[in-house]
Amino acid sequence: MLIETARLLYAPTPLSVLRQRARGAEFHAELPVGNGSGTPSVLRVRFPEEWPGDDALQVLPIWIARREREPGSMPWVDGVAVLRAERLAVGSLGFKGPPDPSGSVEVGYSINRSMRGRGYATEVVAALGAWALAQPGVRRVTAECLPTNAASIRVLEKSGFVRVGRRISDAGILLLWERRPAAAGAES
Repeated sequence: MLIETARLLYAPTPLSVLRQRARGAEFHAELPVGNGSGTPSVLRVRFPEEWPGDDALQVLPIWIARREREPGSMPWVDGVAVLRAERLAVGSLGFKGPPDPSGSVEVGYSINRSMRGRGYATEVVAALGAWALAQPGVRRVTAECLPTNAASIRVLEKSGFVRVGRRISDAGILLLWERRPAAAGAES
């Protein structure tokens, strides 16, 4: 799976990359990507020390354990956003699991601190949402964020998500968001 936007490439993060990041700081790795013709290709990417972001680093052991338990969970896993020109990993985004029985799939995202404010999260979250909604059985894409996270709220609004509620979590109140397919004949 490879999703391309104007400035970015997105691909699921290989387990080997997650393990390598858990062992050290900056590194280079090859991401297997499809090129549309069915012939696999690779993309050499630099993963800076700040990747996959502070919050994501905390859950890295959970991601690794999940991948080891569920090796067939692709493409409904975390992924990497790569700046095309520099072949630089600028964020970690993806799905928190496969679609549930109701057709819902949750997206999460984190952009490297030094890369924030450039629209990368909006670009990839919008593309991930569109890709997911085009998959069989997916009826909605959901997301959550803290009400104090103005940047994340803007990302979701610009990516076509609508606020649908809130819930209480260990982190406090979370705003709930969803994106559904556009109605037939409606403008996007």
